[in-house]
Amino acid sequence: MARDITHDEHGPYMIDEAEFDEQGGGAAICRCGLSDNKPYCDGSHQATKDEEDGVVYRYENDDSEGERTVVREE
Repeated sequence: MARDITHDEHGPYMIDEAEFDEQGGGAAICRCGLSDNKPYCDGSHQATKDEEDGVVYRYENDDSEGERTVVREE
């Protein structure tokens, strides 16, 4: 499964030691692109559990609660 994600940042997000402390000594980095707490995971990936392999999806406003549409089937 894949998602079409719109990114508007133009550089890396640097994570410092203080942020690791805030996260309890570790961090889960978002890979689904839907987290409201980027770069950290906020559990938004739960919305993707029923996505099918070979299908590319788009979530309205890159939001896990936004309408999901099929972009293409591979």
